[in-house]
Amino acid sequence: MEVIAIYFPSWHPNPHYEAWYGKGFSEWELLPTTRPLFPGHHQPLVPSWGHFDESDPAWAAREIDLAADHGVTTFLFDWYWYAGVKLMEEALERGFLRAPNRNRLKFSLMWANHTWGTWPAVTGVPGMGGAVGENRGQSAWLPIRHWLDDLDRVIDYCAEHYFSQPNYLRIDGRPNFVLWDLATFTAQLGGVDGARHGIERMQARARQNGLPGLCFTANIGCCDDNIYCCGYDRVPHARALGFETVFAYNVVRTPHYPDLPDDRPLTEYADVIASHQHCWGEIEKWGVPHHPIVTMGYDVTPRWHRDVSLPMDFRRLVYEPIVVNNTPEQYGELCRLALDRAQRNPAESRAIYLYAWNEWTEGAYLLPEARYGTGYLEALRDALRATT
Repeated sequence: MEVIAIYFPSWHPNPHYEAWYGKGFSEWELLPTTRPLFPGHHQPLVPSWGHFDESDPAWAAREIDLAADHGVTTFLFDWYWYAGVKLMEEALERGFLRAPNRNRLKFSLMWANHTWGTWPAVTGVPGMGGAVGENRGQSAWLPIRHWLDDLDRVIDYCAEHYFSQPNYLRIDGRPNFVLWDLATFTAQLGGVDGARHGIERMQARARQNGLPGLCFTANIGCCDDNIYCCGYDRVPHARALGFETVFAYNVVRTPHYPDLPDDRPLTEYADVIASHQHCWGEIEKWGVPHHPIVTMGYDVTPRWHRDVSLPMDFRRLVYEPIVVNNTPEQYGELCRLALDRAQRNPAESRAIYLYAWNEWTEGAYLLPEARYGTGYLEALRDALRATT
């Protein structure tokens, strides 16, 4: 069983951040300035390890040990490529890959092929920053573009720097490569036929680089047109493009979403668990190998505009509701349910994804924090032991 934790590499200074925000900036700077919006709102978060530099191999080694000791087998690094311009790759290339204990974990890439925007939100107009969607009124630092020649460059770079590494995650003998945004990829390559040709071209380029091909995994998660944010109706699209496995990046909405009041945009974690089970069932109806996601929580207020207060029109602002009462005990229950689902897959594709290892500014983290310490990781470890 692969236990794949999504890793967001935003916790170290890098040249882009410093050009945009100033010397020494990383996303750690957003946490202390976040304020609670209602009684009992667990903000600001207080990481137990403090604000550390993840691109330092010593810190990366500490993360690796913590993850491996609790059953995580793989870090899935969000990877940013904009026509050859990379963003935040230092956490992987300088940190993880130079850690003395790096072989305790595997790693994989998810090409986070979305336009990069600003945060915290700089105005009261729609758009929270980070990933920028169409027509959300948010300024963009790095626009995403796709064309065939650039896909060649993506594979050439990854083959040289990542796919050849001995601890790179392989599924059925081939390096696993995840794509975050199917819709933009498809649209910019001219539709389904063009996007399928793009995937075929990347497969051919991988073989030219001496690899046996790639195992393409699609993120089908989407909050734009699916009430659960899990995009189960996108599975046929992914299959038509040539993706072999799918997962939904996170599941953060419930059927209560349309009725949430502007003064209490809160979602109970127990309802989030039920939404996961519903989404898994809908995804699996399509017959494509599915890796269940386990969402730890969701609270993006560290990226929200600092003048926001309740009540607010969170739907117009494209702000997702805040998940509450996501205790380690509840999280452990969801882990057990996901592991049971994953056991039904063929042996070579048994995996669960964890959202997330360190999405502090989205309220999804397994690293220790003041309220529960390592409680979420301990719940994961207990769930794994119960499964095996």
